[in-house]
Amino acid sequence: MIVEDEPEALDLLAGLLEATGMAEVVASSSDPFEAIDLLVINEPDILFLDIKMPGMSGFDLISEMNRKTSVNPHVVFTTAHDEYAIKAFDYAAFDYLLKPIDPDRLTETLRRYKGQAGERKPDNGRQQQFYHSEKILIFRGVTGVTFIDTDDVVYITADGNYSSFHFISGRVETVTALIGNIEMHLGKQFFRTGRSCIVNTAYLARIDMKQMTCVFIRGEREYRCEISRDKVKTLMDFMKSRITEN
Repeated sequence: MIVEDEPEALDLLAGLLEATGMAEVVASSSDPFEAIDLLVINEPDILFLDIKMPGMSGFDLISEMNRKTSVNPHVVFTTAHDEYAIKAFDYAAFDYLLKPIDPDRLTETLRRYKGQAGERKPDNGRQQQFYHSEKILIFRGVTGVTFIDTDDVVYITADGNYSSFHFISGRVETVTALIGNIEMHLGKQFFRTGRSCIVNTAYLARIDMKQMTCVFIRGEREYRCEISRDKVKTLMDFMKSRITEN
């Protein structure tokens, strides 16, 4: 379902969604007040929601939806203003798309949704732990908000419900999030080497077959991360494909 106060933008997004072949627009509205009733009637899986609308913002609409209905779609905010990213995170956004919406970025959103199909949907405004926007991951914890620039991440390790980001500077940042959930938000250069490690192949220098580790070298620093034996060939093929792409 789409809620967008500008008819042209609404039609454009509807066309982009249908063109992916991965989604069907079951309802749309340019009136946020009408949208509440449409949500109840159609119960969409995903709500594409504009933020700045006259009379009721997208955030207000989410609050009304939670107060008046039991409908609980994944919410993708759409806006031309990137300053709303943190607030969107507070409202447990599944994704946040900047206008003009890039078709490839939209397809990525739908693929990620399909990858999570069957999982329990987030309880809007209460359960979602982090939000991603391009290469930035934002984690919310009891002491505040942590920002992760994935370009600076060498590898990520997991320990139960905790994940640690190991940066090129040597800094380590630990957050409360499952590594599998984090994996779905990472760029194409990241590769899962085992149950408890994801590596940034942009920093990969070699694979140590004796110690079964990936080795990363930056200046005088050396970093190592475990890799399972059955993942070595897959990683090699992955690296070859990356070279071909470039």
